[in-house]
Amino acid sequence: MKRRRLTLLGLLCTFGMASARDFGRPIGSRFPGDLHKLLGPKGAAIFVYSSTGNCPVCRSLIVEIGQHREAFEKLGVDIAARSDEGAAANQPGWFVLNSRGIVVAKYFEDDPSQCYTSAAILLHQFGVAPPEATHEVEGKQLTAIVGASNSTVAPGQRIALTLDVDLQPNMHVYAPGVEGYIPIDWKMEDSGTAQVHAPTYPRAEKLYLKAIDETVPAYRNHFRLTRDITIPPENKLKPAVDGSGRFVVDGSLRYQACDDRVCYIPQTVRLQWTFEYEALGPAALPPALQGRQPAP
Repeated sequence: MKRRRLTLLGLLCTFGMASARDFGRPIGSRFPGDLHKLLGPKGAAIFVYSSTGNCPVCRSLIVEIGQHREAFEKLGVDIAARSDEGAAANQPGWFVLNSRGIVVAKYFEDDPSQCYTSAAILLHQFGVAPPEATHEVEGKQLTAIVGASNSTVAPGQRIALTLDVDLQPNMHVYAPGVEGYIPIDWKMEDSGTAQVHAPTYPRAEKLYLKAIDETVPAYRNHFRLTRDITIPPENKLKPAVDGSGRFVVDGSLRYQACDDRVCYIPQTVRLQWTFEYEALGPAALPPALQGRQPAP
């Protein structure tokens, strides 16, 4: 099945999106320094990290940035990593800027050993999923494409999982918050392979159902669900890594599909993501990234 591409989200419409922690410059302020050579036509995504301390996850993230630079540039957004001696109290994270250098979104974690990947920023901020491996699962009344922002991951990286759901014609499922009916529910639990974050459901359609004379929140046709996971520390993750360097993250999707006349038996579809494990390596940053000038 051909995967549908969703409409890109505008930079200026993303205030308050994702997990904007209270680190560094506030949303709505101008990012410091000379941004003339940094900003693309539509802005920039900047990964900041402290130049004065070790940051094991930073090494993997800076390498990962290079793998997704082209996707950002196609959006007119430049992407860069900047060391800063005072970077957000030694907490690595992301600032997203508009074309005038104004901070429109932030992506920081409370734990300095954890940070969003650039591919997760690409998906959350712009609605663009990198062309990583996906697979299709079939359920009664629907099909779901199971994907992730990253296929190769390292401890401490926060990545995004995706479910692109296609319902059969004339079918709907209930959205979370519905009263008296069974809503769609993406179930996952913390494990040795994933620290699980809450799912994000799209805005539901207010659907009038003549058979019950009610208006309910529901989804029809095609919609995307997203959910972040953070890759656990190496000592928790390694026992789950197999001989080929892969590990699996499990979940399930529970739903009850209905048409204009009847609701069908609730269904549960098993979900599974397979990742390549990448060790963090030395705690220090690569030699090519050491000694950079801190951001003003």
